[in-house]
Amino acid sequence: MTQQSPSAGTLRRRRRPRPAPPRRSLAAGRPAAFVRRQAALFAAVPLWLRAGIAVLACTALALSCILVTRTYIAHEAERRRLEQEATDLASHPLYFKDLIVRYAAENGVDPALVSAVILCESSFDPQAESRLGARGLMQLMEPTAQWAAESLNEDEGYSFDLLYDPETNVRFGTWYLGYLSRRFDGDILKVVCGYHAGQGNVDAWLANPKYSPDGVTLQNVPEGGTSTYAQRVMNAYEIYRKYYFPPQPSAMA
Repeated sequence: MTQQSPSAGTLRRRRRPRPAPPRRSLAAGRPAAFVRRQAALFAAVPLWLRAGIAVLACTALALSCILVTRTYIAHEAERRRLEQEATDLASHPLYFKDLIVRYAAENGVDPALVSAVILCESSFDPQAESRLGARGLMQLMEPTAQWAAESLNEDEGYSFDLLYDPETNVRFGTWYLGYLSRRFDGDILKVVCGYHAGQGNVDAWLANPKYSPDGVTLQNVPEGGTSTYAQRVMNAYEIYRKYYFPPQPSAMA
């Protein structure tokens, strides 16, 4: 049989079926119902209790913020401390520690002061020599070194070239620091100035009211090389005391 094609009118009368609306799940209404139940329960709570809960919540939030802030501040402070410590240690190394400790003890000098003087004088270079002729770790001049050798009964066979030897240099240098410390009653500033400028200059400054109001305390150091040197040594001294030679607590009787 020959099949006939549907006419245009038939095609117009046929419509596509509309999609069925999605079925509403029973679970769809549950959130709204849950919210309504919770709202009803909250409404049943007395006003004073609701206010108390709100205050407690705000207090807990504020305390949490304070705790987080304090933790952050403490963390940042520790980070800065560690960075500063690393910087201090890198710029204040310590070599020849055994020699420094040994001869500082023999001469009654703080090893931190000896270390600071060596750092500022030679940067721990045993072969260092200044334009004025000072030699070695503690940059001793020839007259001072000769005097130290005679005072230590080492003048026999002594040579200024021995000042390039770290042990000889530290032994002579700490002897001189010990001498200055006894002469100036342990006043570190006067000791340091005497080491750099000579004890005679320190005596002159102490006799000048411009620098010493009482003739005992060196309140001001004249501007110049000694003032800069003394400040550098004093700063280094504090760092060596802090990291390498902290003061030991005195033993209780």
